[in-house]
Amino acid sequence: MISKLYTNLSRFFLILSLGLWAALASAQTSAQTSPDYSRWDATANMAQDTLETGTANEAFLIKLRAQLALRRSEFSEAQNSFPARLAILEEQLAALGPAPESGTEPAEIAERRASLTQNIEAINAPRIRAREAYKQADGLIREIDAALSAKQTENLLKLGPSPIDLRLWPAAVLQITEKSQSLAGSVATAWNTPVVRDKARDQLPLIVTLLLAAGLLLTQGRRSLDRALRRLSRSEQAYGVDLAGYLLALGQLVIVMLCVFMVSRAWAVSRLHDLDLSLLLQGATWIFAPLFISRWLATQLCPIEEATRSALALPSGSGAHARFLIRWLGVVISAMILMDYLGEMGDFSSGTAAVIVFALVTIAGIGSFRFGGLLWRQSRVSPVSKTGQMPQGFVVRLGQALAVVSGISIALAVIGYSDLALELLRATLLSTGLLGILFVTFEAVRNASAMLSTDRTAGHDSLAAVVVNAGLIVMSLPIFALIWGVRTSELTELWATFKSGVTLGEVQLSPGVVLQLIVIFVIGLLLTRLIQRTLKTRILAKTKIDAGGQNAIVSGIGYLGIFLAAVVAITSAGLDLSSLAIVAGALSVGIGFGLQNIVSNFVSGIILLIERPISVGDWIEVGGNMGIVRKISVRSTSIQTFDRTDVIVPNADLVSGTVTNYTHGSSVGRVIIPVGVAYGNDTRKIEELLLPLAENHPLVLKDPAPSVVFQGFGADSLNFEIRALLGDINYGLTVRSELNHQIYEVLSANGIEIPFGQRDIWIRNPEALSAARSEPSEPI
Repeated sequence: MISKLYTNLSRFFLILSLGLWAALASAQTSAQTSPDYSRWDATANMAQDTLETGTANEAFLIKLRAQLALRRSEFSEAQNSFPARLAILEEQLAALGPAPESGTEPAEIAERRASLTQNIEAINAPRIRAREAYKQADGLIREIDAALSAKQTENLLKLGPSPIDLRLWPAAVLQITEKSQSLAGSVATAWNTPVVRDKARDQLPLIVTLLLAAGLLLTQGRRSLDRALRRLSRSEQAYGVDLAGYLLALGQLVIVMLCVFMVSRAWAVSRLHDLDLSLLLQGATWIFAPLFISRWLATQLCPIEEATRSALALPSGSGAHARFLIRWLGVVISAMILMDYLGEMGDFSSGTAAVIVFALVTIAGIGSFRFGGLLWRQSRVSPVSKTGQMPQGFVVRLGQALAVVSGISIALAVIGYSDLALELLRATLLSTGLLGILFVTFEAVRNASAMLSTDRTAGHDSLAAVVVNAGLIVMSLPIFALIWGVRTSELTELWATFKSGVTLGEVQLSPGVVLQLIVIFVIGLLLTRLIQRTLKTRILAKTKIDAGGQNAIVSGIGYLGIFLAAVVAITSAGLDLSSLAIVAGALSVGIGFGLQNIVSNFVSGIILLIERPISVGDWIEVGGNMGIVRKISVRSTSIQTFDRTDVIVPNADLVSGTVTNYTHGSSVGRVIIPVGVAYGNDTRKIEELLLPLAENHPLVLKDPAPSVVFQGFGADSLNFEIRALLGDINYGLTVRSELNHQIYEVLSANGIEIPFGQRDIWIRNPEALSAARSEPSEPI
């Protein structure tokens, strides 16, 4: 039934929050209380007798299961009582060593061994009893779950009277009328009762306060939201406008729901109602929720403004029709919830319930069929989905499913399977609505990510938006499960199994342990990064250590910090590192065969950071690649060439291979510029012309002074070389280019020729070539 769905939703989130609170409270509580096993035996026997007789109704089984679940949680905690004390006693017993095989040992040690063994057995006894009780409670809970599933299936498949029997309709109309009159008359009856009227007058200040708060919230809430979102709605970006519209509509929905809650609470406080009307007042928020949510969802999926992007991309002119159908289905679902509450009061016969279900299923089925047809026809209009629209194939399949389920539900209601028809159509409509809510929320998250990002287009599809939307999908899974009939107890059972985790050897891995490990490691990693940043910017920057040494120190601190953070996180989470010895042994074999290159590169990276044959910023040449070292990591080193390309070199090649480092320890370097002049020039004059060029250059060192060397006699020229040391070899190419310009200018000004290669070709038999040219060519 629909009211049970909303009850299950409330119960699920309540149990989930209480479970988290209880887990935190139990983690902070050191005192251990022993369960009352005599009382448990009575409860277990009663539960066993109830299951054997099979006469208990569903409500009693649910309450019994909740009681058993509480006792099971007590036994679960008792299984792990006094872990620290037990560990100390076992360590003390292990320190005494194994008992001698002869059975004779000093009296003092034997007495101490007996005392420790007795204490250990005293602690283990209640743990063993709690483990046995836990298994018994868990088995009873599984039996109750099976019984509840059987009853649920039996209720759904129960065949009742068919609503096409017209004899049922007059009685149904009469019972509905009488119930409506009874609810309306209960207010007048209560007001005419002096005691109730006096209590209502006593609560008048609270009633007036609730009604005034609802009125102020309803009238001023929209205005306040408008002012808060005005700047965002005026954004030039479409993302900002869409996000403002979503937040404004969502805020209005929340305001209306709060007003309904306040008004229902004011009515409940007034005591002007009977027990049946009190039940309706308690569920007023759930009754009106589909009505208002459907109105909000209709404007989000099919905006009133035609220029606004529509999530459904319906055919032109179909937006108003789709909005009407969505709102109409919301009204019908609210009516289903209302009639379900009325049916739980027990005043309707099976025939009246069949008539009510048939009327509601028929009305909802027709609306659902027409809305499914609109979605089905979308494929003819928009074969390709655009940004901000639901996937076209998914929408078409959803429309087909709505049309098929509507027909099946109406047929089931006509036959007499009222509960099955109602549950099937209700689950389909609520699931469709939840999918729509998720989609518009996904788009709002993406729009918010785009607004917070510097690159709006990239931010719209950023990793943060994907992670948040994935989290929303995971959070919606329990709601989908409850919609399709999964009981709250089944979800809490899954949650309890999830919390208990899995056992790997002697280690119990639970979500709490994993979360604790992750949090501690992240904190350690953040502290490591903070220390690295402080060293790099505030401490090392003020020392005389070069950039390469500073990088080596910062990298070493980073590796050490990550290692310590991992060790502290593992030990604080209670994981025994000694249990990893077998895994480490197996890994060592793999390292020896398949991971030796990775290990070699890792060790080489450590050597590079400690020995520092190369440092960040050095100009090196290795394997035919020349460039500047940009980063030395654990596995490889990144070199940026002068073409602005990155070359990744394994660290092992830098340690075991030949590396030319032009700036290792010092940036001083030599440039050699070859100069060739024609034969016949005065070599002494050439030296006098070239030497001042190097001496007068501002980047050339004076000590040692540059020199000009007469290398020898070439095939075409007299070969000279200008050799000069530079204070920074990184400017070598610039100095070389400038000196070449000056050399050409000086030699040209003095009439000195710079020769180039010339060759004379001698033909030995020119007459043969002439004869070949005079002969006629043969036809091809």
